[in-house]
Formats: sequence, structure tokens, C-alpha cells
Amino acid sequence: MEKLFMVLVLFVIVRAVENRHHPKFGRSYEEHEVPPLKKVSCSSGSSERSALIEDARCGAPREVFVVLKPKAAHEEIHPGAVWVKRCVGLCDHVGSDSKCVPRETTIRHIPIKISNMKTGKESCSMYELEEHLSCQCCTGSPESCAASGRVFNPRKCACQCPNLEERRNCLAKNPNMRWNRSKCACEERRRMR
Repeated sequence: MEKLFMVLVLFVIVRAVENRHHPKFGRSYEEHEVPPLKKVSCSSGSSERSALIEDARCGAPREVFVVLKPKAAHEEIHPGAVWVKRCVGLCDHVGSDSKCVPRETTIRHIPIKISNMKTGKESCSMYELEEHLSCQCCTGSPESCAASGRVFNPRKCACQCPNLEERRNCLAKNPNMRWNRSKCACEERRRMR
């Protein structure tokens, strides 16, 4: 019984130490509590709220901090992270599943030094990282397109039928036929009565 009590006391002490925060480092983002909300009238702060919403919208690419990942666990890369332009922001005006995605991208070559922790040797290389040049709000995604039997076209930011040759043949064959984009199939036109 005495041993069980000691184990329980040690467990409580360890949990208390784990939950303590060093004053120099503070709490992580996830650990912050939601501050109490103070109710105000909707007219107060409306210009500031509008400016915040506008600033958060998907627009020109913004500088974000990207961590560079080594190819192997025993390697260390210097610099370990860089600022890169990426598409971020809200697209709530287009749809709930809409995302801010790149319209145009380029590959940025970043000079890095690789330290092999096993051998102690260092080498230099170029790290290829995608950088965004322009952004757009997009409602489609490769996953949502695949679920409907279509493929995602990132340039058009939409799902499209994979059988483009079949579509061309359908439209060229007979004027009474039409291409159904949702079914990705050729079908007879409905006759007007």
C-alpha cells in the first residue's frame, strides 16, 4: 500500500512539473486559453473589423516561414528554415470548402549546407522549394474530383472529365448529341416539344 501511495505521489509531481512553463519560453499557441469576450455593439470597431477581414483575404502571396526538411534523419540543414512567398488567406466569399491556392508557381533554389551527423562531413547543395507568384480562391480539390470520377485541373481550379478525346468525338459525330460534364458522358439532346 505504501509503494502504491509513493507511485501515486510521484505521478502527481511529474504531471505538475510537465505542466509548468518556464517564464522565458511562455506557453505554446495551443496552450493559451480563450480570453473572455466582452460584448460590444456591432457598430463599434466596424472599420477595424472590416480592415482585418480585408487583410485576411486571399490575394497576393505572403511571406511565410517554411522549415527545410533533410532527406535523412542523420542530416542537418543550414539554414533550417526560410521565408517563402505562399498563398494564404480566407476565401469565405466563394464557398465554405474554398481554399486560397496558387495560380502560378516557380521553383526557388536555396543554397544550403548539409551536415552529416554520422560522418561529421559537410557538403553544399541547392534546396528546391515551391514559391507562389499569384493566388486564387479554389473550390475544387484533387480529393473531391476523384470522388466524382473526374480529375482536378489546377490551372482552371476545377474538376474536369478525364476523357477529353471522347468529348471531342461526341461533339463532332452528331449535332443531336451533347456532352454531359457532370457524368463525363455523351448523351442525346432532349427534344423540345
